[in-house]
Amino acid sequence: MCNSNNKYYLKDRLNMNFRVLFDNIQTVSTIYNSKILSICYNEFNVNNLRIDILDENVDDINYIVSQTLNNKRLEGKIYTNGNLNRQI
Repeated sequence: MCNSNNKYYLKDRLNMNFRVLFDNIQTVSTIYNSKILSICYNEFNVNNLRIDILDENVDDINYIVSQTLNNKRLEGKIYTNGNLNRQI
């Protein structure tokens, strides 16, 4: 599905839209969750992490970065904890 802003989505059985971004250099497509994913990084043995920002405003970005740096989960209806153990 494509909307008027040339943004592409996959729609699931619950009518949730999953944003799809295309990388024309590496020919890789990335599918993003329909909600902002909230994961505490201390659950994993990592030294670095990456935050992908798509359409969030400055206040949302500051909140996401602040919560991530303080190793806190994002709370609210627009966030999800996901299910990292589920296989596709």
